[in-house]
Amino acid sequence: MRMSMTKLIFTLGLFVATGFGCSNDAELPTAYHQNYLAMPTDVEVSLSRGDVEVVWQIESTDNVVAFVVSFTDVTGSVETRFVEDPDDRSYVEDGLNTESGSIFHVQVRAADENDFLGPLSAVVSLIVE
Repeated sequence: MRMSMTKLIFTLGLFVATGFGCSNDAELPTAYHQNYLAMPTDVEVSLSRGDVEVVWQIESTDNVVAFVVSFTDVTGSVETRFVEDPDDRSYVEDGLNTESGSIFHVQVRAADENDFLGPLSAVVSLIVE
């Protein structure tokens, strides 16, 4: 009984050690781009004579070379526009279907020189009446 208990413990120990040693689980490195670009805040959207104006703020423009403004309609179709000046804090779009009843969800994000996109701003909705 004693011999088989020793073998059992040895086998179990070997199994556990092998399981941990051959695991595919790996600790992921810290995300390189985490907190790399600031998130735009205070996004506001307004409609004037068929033009949609989007304004935003951003805490830091470190590494920012452009902004991406996204317009998502109720079908899930997304149209994106690029604002190539990192000093701009607004964008005017005149190419959206702004007929009565249209709804758009708008978000803004920063981009760096390698086209890496930072975190999306909070969603702001525009309902055309």
